[in-house]
Amino acid sequence: MLIVSTPRSDLHPIPVDNDADASRHEARQVTMMSVDTDAELRSPYHAMRPTVPYILPQNLPIYLSVHPCIPFTIHPHDLFHAESSHRQTHHDIAPPLLPLHLQTLPFAPAPTKIRLALLAKALCDALGGPAEFCPRFSFDFVSHMQPNDNFDLPAGVWTDDTSMALALARSIATGGMKGGMDAADQLDAYYRWWRDGDLSATGRCFDIGNTIQRAVSMYQDALRAAGAVDSPGKGAGGVLRRVGAALSSPTTKTEKREKRRKAAIEAALPRIARDMAGGGEDEGKVGEYARESSATTHPNVVCGEACAVWAQCVARVVRTADKAAAAGWAVVEGMTKLDVLHHFAAFPYTTPALRKALAADEPLPASAAGDPAAMEAHYLTHHRLLRLAAETQRASALAEGDTPNPTADADALAEARTLAVLPQAAALPSSGYVVDTLAAALYAFLATTTLEAGALLTANMGNDADTVAAVYGGLAGAWYAVEDSGKTGDKDGEGLFWSPRVREWRDALVRRDIVEEVAEELVAFAQRS
Repeated sequence: MLIVSTPRSDLHPIPVDNDADASRHEARQVTMMSVDTDAELRSPYHAMRPTVPYILPQNLPIYLSVHPCIPFTIHPHDLFHAESSHRQTHHDIAPPLLPLHLQTLPFAPAPTKIRLALLAKALCDALGGPAEFCPRFSFDFVSHMQPNDNFDLPAGVWTDDTSMALALARSIATGGMKGGMDAADQLDAYYRWWRDGDLSATGRCFDIGNTIQRAVSMYQDALRAAGAVDSPGKGAGGVLRRVGAALSSPTTKTEKREKRRKAAIEAALPRIARDMAGGGEDEGKVGEYARESSATTHPNVVCGEACAVWAQCVARVVRTADKAAAAGWAVVEGMTKLDVLHHFAAFPYTTPALRKALAADEPLPASAAGDPAAMEAHYLTHHRLLRLAAETQRASALAEGDTPNPTADADALAEARTLAVLPQAAALPSSGYVVDTLAAALYAFLATTTLEAGALLTANMGNDADTVAAVYGGLAGAWYAVEDSGKTGDKDGEGLFWSPRVREWRDALVRRDIVEEVAEELVAFAQRS
């Protein structure tokens, strides 16, 4: 339950319309704040930290779970004190989304963001691996690292999603022409992983997408034909062009499920580090690098654009946090989750599939520009992911911050809170199609407020849960990342990334040293250029 406490007493009663034909409790918007109001926002989410002050913006919707057949009138002043004079006995506030424009980016230097984003990617990947190939709601709830029976792996092993991200990261940091974007070196890195198990938690490649296997095989075959296996840089340009043409030809194009994103969107952070190393401020450069690296295995316009939109978002997150940390936190212009949503909602997509999945149904009106509450209200109506998150939460009896049974154990509470925001697969697919992957990962980021909550949500989506979780982990890790003090409380947003459960996942991660080693290489590359 969300409780808003305010000293205001000059708010007037507002009648609520009711549908006499309805026969069930449902969430109803009962009032809109008419003026900005100083208030305190309190919920169990803040139980372990000091009460957080907020400014309630104009047009903030307040929802109440009501029986639609019984008319009533509610006094907003009473509502704000969690009391009501209406005639119904069941009057809990229905699970609301914590407004995106109130969820601000925790500041930290870029090295911290990069290190922990790669770690979060591996954690979420390993957490979601056991549920891969399983239909949603068909398996036991995942809350701890579990053995991956799909490939006979012990608990805590990451999958090909993280291995390929690490391969690209190492290629950018140390390979090619003294680091940087080198498509030939990138394919060599993928080949070493496939052939030798390089950068695998198990020392072997136990899973690889068909498109990627075909790409690296064709590349090596072409090098052999050119007599350049031992010197991949020799004549690599012509080889890459032939491989790209073959992968793009009508005879080798695959169905949607084979437009996999294993290399297409898994390594936004390495591309960002490449751009940071050049001192770039142009997000367009990040998009160019993203499209270029995607084309080595997935020369497809949808995959390229998916890479660009995702990488540009993460780049902005890392840059904003880094600038703020460097300025000693004395920064007025920060970033909120609403900015993340706006990035995807207003992106100039050229592909209909991505536009339908990630763009707003209607452009943001000029009257809403610069007004966070108005922007969010617009997207609540005109962006399908935010709309789905709100509808899913309101349809359920439990929100992330609610405590239905104080005596329930932590796993039971985590399961209840996760299922409360997990839509049916038909509404939010988690297939291997790149468009579904991005939409599901973005939904998890918008519908939750901590790294842990989103990780649990993606890991329990099933189907291609490992990839959705890994993609979510890269963005969420960059967003929430701050150094771990090891304490149970919260300091400077620490609790948004670190929790007892996340620390447990970290300790259970197999070959965490590999992830940390590659992360240090990437940080060093960004810092030395």
